[in-house]
Amino acid sequence: MNLISDVNVSINRTNADVFDYVSNMEKFGEWFPGVISITSDDGVAHGEVDKKYLETVKIPLVGLKQISISVVDSKYGHIFVTEGQFSPLFPRMEIDIEKIDHTSTLVSWRMYSRNNKLIVKALLLPLAKLVMQKRAEIGIKQLKINLEA
Repeated sequence: MNLISDVNVSINRTNADVFDYVSNMEKFGEWFPGVISITSDDGVAHGEVDKKYLETVKIPLVGLKQISISVVDSKYGHIFVTEGQFSPLFPRMEIDIEKIDHTSTLVSWRMYSRNNKLIVKALLLPLAKLVMQKRAEIGIKQLKINLEA
């Protein structure tokens, strides 16, 4: 995998509160820029492995694109991981949630590309890194604002 972006923030909420919010991907557009909409695509509960979503995002030079997203790892209060079926990037989002104390949490948000082809690394990843790092920095600040409001 290839790291695209990596941001961290301390949030004055419990790790359970943070997990409940970020694992409901229908709320992703409330805090992450470029997400036009995201809806559940099955009856599996939010935060559960195998939960599926349909996400509409704005992609530079492409426009709007609908992406199928699946939850591939989830441990309540600790980790939430999704993978998207968006070729050729094949994104993987990892959110690590670490308890600082009984009222504060450290959130680490990372985006990866699961595509290891040389042409993707050379041509697509530099643009993806530029776009996603900016979005991640804005998004993680908005996540903090939303959760601390």
